[in-house]
Amino acid sequence: MGGISAAQAAQKSWLQALALASDGRVFSTHGCDWAWLPTRRRLVLLFPERVGIAGLRPALAEGARLGAARVDAWLNAATADAPLRDLGFREGAPVLWHEGALHRRAGGRTAGAAWAGRVRLSPDVPEAAGRDRLELNVATHWRSSLGGRRHPATQRRIEHAVAREDGVLRGRVFGQFTLDGAVSVHGLAVAPAERRRGIGRALLHGLVDSLSRSNLHALEPGGGTGAGGEAAMPDGGAGARVMVAATPASAGFFDAAGLQLVGRGRLLRLD
Repeated sequence: MGGISAAQAAQKSWLQALALASDGRVFSTHGCDWAWLPTRRRLVLLFPERVGIAGLRPALAEGARLGAARVDAWLNAATADAPLRDLGFREGAPVLWHEGALHRRAGGRTAGAAWAGRVRLSPDVPEAAGRDRLELNVATHWRSSLGGRRHPATQRRIEHAVAREDGVLRGRVFGQFTLDGAVSVHGLAVAPAERRRGIGRALLHGLVDSLSRSNLHALEPGGGTGAGGEAAMPDGGAGARVMVAATPASAGFFDAAGLQLVGRGRLLRLD
């Protein structure tokens, strides 16, 4: 397993890719790496080894210039935070790093209740609006970056999966390949009225299945791994390593899916 350092690197790469795909930017100040997420008006500090005022003040000034409504600081649990506290940052919910292979039933079937809908890789979501629509660009931006001299985070494969039933969108999720071939999962969401039906599990398995197959069809925009671009549910992706930054509210779901807690991190915020 890659452990906490690999999980942090995956989260950093995701936030950088999201910023660059949504007309934001990434920059550094005295050993601190930052991502500006304009769709959320959020400036994010990305896992510094150490934090100093010299790295914080110019970045916060830039955030004010850009119109940041909030500043987040993702930290390793062991990183000293006194300079952040002095500037008014406060503790958010803990980050619970989970990693592992998804549970399977005997014969390779997905553990848990089946869901009657289908999961499909697609960056095209007509229902999306506002920042959700703008952030979908992260699922196509990496393709335009291939072969170019772009930031490394924009050249790792990123896909967006949707779960639909009777043509209605029920949930969505992003996934990104890490440098060592694991799948980092981001933004898993299911409509509140649709929860506890196995849709989240279907999305997780469908996404990992699709990203675990190295065929040309799966690499095409809007492609999938089955007929008509539909992910082959629920038998694929067995053994693929999955990483996710869970919250206390979502940790039980990822535990049940087969992922293990490998460590804790911290997320501080300044409003």
